[in-house]
Amino acid sequence: MRHPFDFSMKGEVMYVFTDCRISAQALQALRTFGHVPIPCTPHPALDPAIASHPDMLLFPCENGIFVLGGHKPATGVIPQLPIKQAPAKKYPHDVLLNAACIGHYLVCRPDSTAAELLQYAKEADLTVLPVRQGYAKCNLCIVSDHAAVTEDASVAAALRSVGIDVLQIDAGGVALPGYPYGFIGGASGSDGTHVFFCGDLSLHPDGKRIAAFCRKHAREPISLASHPMQDVGSLLFFQNQTD
Repeated sequence: MRHPFDFSMKGEVMYVFTDCRISAQALQALRTFGHVPIPCTPHPALDPAIASHPDMLLFPCENGIFVLGGHKPATGVIPQLPIKQAPAKKYPHDVLLNAACIGHYLVCRPDSTAAELLQYAKEADLTVLPVRQGYAKCNLCIVSDHAAVTEDASVAAALRSVGIDVLQIDAGGVALPGYPYGFIGGASGSDGTHVFFCGDLSLHPDGKRIAAFCRKHAREPISLASHPMQDVGSLLFFQNQTD
């Protein structure tokens, strides 16, 4: 079985799901790398501040994308796998798809994760790595199958327990209107070669450390815009075969 985030195959289109409120500068920068942005619209059942965040609405997998009921991404080319459970505004009932795949692990809060996603993990031979943090993807900037950046101590500990290299940084330095601050995972995403940041990484207090960590793991950090870092609910990539 092909790994759900194997971006090595050629002859494919790389789509990237973004918040519809992402800056025009960041959106255009993604296009210059040949990626096709798909903006996500707000889900009426979620907190307005995060209602159009891709990591709240979607989970890309080998078979397509898991999608919250009531959300319809503007694409007809990617198979959509709706989940039955309805989300709610109150945490942790809003994090049904806020999980992260790193290597052969699915990092999530299992008691708040959609049953369909947990079943997929079982069928895809992904080991569920439980964490207390329900916003697992928000809190994880995945650099490679073996490396990640996070502000969350419990997430960092869980990853290190299975041999994943973790750069733990201080909270702050990422804007999220409606909240005191956002998270590094929500401000980033990787296409398998680059780690993209929604904003200017050099303006983040730990920007130099993050950039060095990315390069340590053979990934080039790319600042998509000149504005301060913004939590846009992650940049979620999906590669669709064209032939």
